[in-house]
Parts: sequence; structure tokens; C-alpha cells
Amino acid sequence: MAIAELQGPYLLTAEKLRVMALTTKALPGIYALGHTDDEGDFVIETVGRSDENVREKLESLAGRHKNFAFELCHTAKEAFEKECDLFHHFPIHSEILHPGRLLGSYWKCPFCGIFT
Repeated sequence: MAIAELQGPYLLTAEKLRVMALTTKALPGIYALGHTDDEGDFVIETVGRSDENVREKLESLAGRHKNFAFELCHTAKEAFEKECDLFHHFPIHSEILHPGRLLGSYWKCPFCGIFT
């Protein structure tokens, strides 16, 4: 079972993403978006993934959330499983739907067995 190990949080700005140079290659990955509270704790508001290029996805989200944390993955399936881990283990808003699987795949969530 894949367990997420996020790096961050960092400010979610185009400049920060450029400076960090997450990767020069397009890689799948997961991310958590949120803010840092008054005690300095990262409060996750939503989670997500990119099956192809997490850096590009984060760049498209810059300015919509204050902070982000991320993890690069080797495969889209690994990213799906780790997004499921984040979804099941962090208290996020109930209107967020269970992570979907890649179209055409038969992956099941390693935590609840759902396949969406």
C-alpha cells in the first residue's frame, strides 16, 4: 500500500515553483493545498494529483491557495494510491469526492476498495 510522504508546505506562487524547479521532466505526483495556521501547522483544504506532470498542475493552481505540499511519483497508479492515502487520512471538506482513477484503468482504492 502506498503511503504519502509530502514535502512542504511551501508558498504556492509561480516564482516559488520556478525557484524550486521541482523537476525538469514531466512526472506524476500528488499535492495538498491549504494554508498555515497561527500555530504554524499546515491545514490541508484539498488534495489532488497529476497523472502526468505535477509541476505543471501546481503552476496552474498558483494564486488559488496559499500553500502546497507535494510528492513526486514514478507512475500514475502510484499517484492515485497516494492521493487516496491523503484523502482518507486528512480531515478535508466533505464535499470533496473520492479520488477518481485514470480512465481505462481498473485500479481500486487501497484503503476502501472503491473504484470511481
